[in-house]
Amino acid sequence: EGGQLDAGTETNINLNHQIYYHVLGSDQSEDILCWKDPEHPKYTFGASVTDDGKYIVLGIYEGCDPVNKLYYCEISSLPRGIEGFRETQEILPFVKLIDNFDAQYQVVANDGEEFTFLTNKSAPKNKLERVNIKNPELWTDVLPEHEKDVLESADAVNNNQLLVCYMSDVKHILQIRDLRTGNLIHQLPLEIGSVSEISCRREDKVVFIGFTSFLSPGIIYRCNLAPTIPEMKMFREISVPGFDRTSFQVKQVFVPSKDGTKIPMFIISKKVINLDRSYPTLLYGYGGFNISLTPSFSVGRIVLCKNMGFVVCVANIRGGGEYGEEWHKAGALAMKQNCFDDFAACAEFLISNGYTSSRRLCIEGGSNGGLLVAASINQRPDLFGCALAHVGVMDMLRFHKFT
Repeated sequence: EGGQLDAGTETNINLNHQIYYHVLGSDQSEDILCWKDPEHPKYTFGASVTDDGKYIVLGIYEGCDPVNKLYYCEISSLPRGIEGFRETQEILPFVKLIDNFDAQYQVVANDGEEFTFLTNKSAPKNKLERVNIKNPELWTDVLPEHEKDVLESADAVNNNQLLVCYMSDVKHILQIRDLRTGNLIHQLPLEIGSVSEISCRREDKVVFIGFTSFLSPGIIYRCNLAPTIPEMKMFREISVPGFDRTSFQVKQVFVPSKDGTKIPMFIISKKVINLDRSYPTLLYGYGGFNISLTPSFSVGRIVLCKNMGFVVCVANIRGGGEYGEEWHKAGALAMKQNCFDDFAACAEFLISNGYTSSRRLCIEGGSNGGLLVAASINQRPDLFGCALAHVGVMDMLRFHKFT
């Protein structure tokens, strides 16, 4: 405007989120306002409708922490449905089921007034609980928190079953469990990798599962739950020209950090390598916001390994979500130094075990990972020969002014 170029910097924040009801094919100007909260301009919202079509469930969030409020609106209690609010311009009469930010709640299924939730309430690795929304004081465990593994998701399938996804040492496990009792029925066959997506509905006997790994570009499995033993078959597979997975190997090691905590790290390389410290090595990390770095395919990593002789490593340092909320908190705020210590320990492991030398070791990270890289090269400049810090969160003293 006025001959001035865009500086390329966006510093404004989005305030006063609202929820609208939109009828497909209609103009956006006809949308019906369902929820707003002008007294809390920084709150964000998400809404969904239960499988039986009877309830709207509203999630309310105030930041990046895994906590939310949860309200519901019984659609059948609206005399004229949602359309009736077009003229009144009032928000829907949501009932406050959870009205604090003590924990996270996600709807898994409901049978009438009885709802099953995935929650981290008193369970850093998550669990399933059930409550009658008309008697919200009484909650019962359906699937208690696992001792070690993180319960990542649960979907109602095949009418009265659950498809449950656990993360165990940064690898996904899929199970079929009983919706009422939580009891294990089957564990589905799955190689080491990540479940990228699950497509299902409660009434469906067939489920589609997206899968990826460091050496698998992408697979969609079709799982038939009707037989006594579920049938899981490959439905589609992505093929990358010139890529032969048998030419590569993936190892997972557990590296002791400065305080003795074992840090998982994946090492991707050609099938045959000599541990003579001669390999250029890329070490990637993040360590923040409860985000887990699970196995995923990257053409760029494969090109580095195949054509340039690299060893590529992914460090699952504290601050992420690999072992639940406790793992996250162990790398946040006053504990943030653990992230840098973990990353340095992984680098030292690669050098001491003959993969590379400090001058051949490159570290990489983006956003929070950019902060990780910047702090690492300042604290241990002797340990790295190259550093790639993408969109790093560097100015922490003024960070709160822009986010």
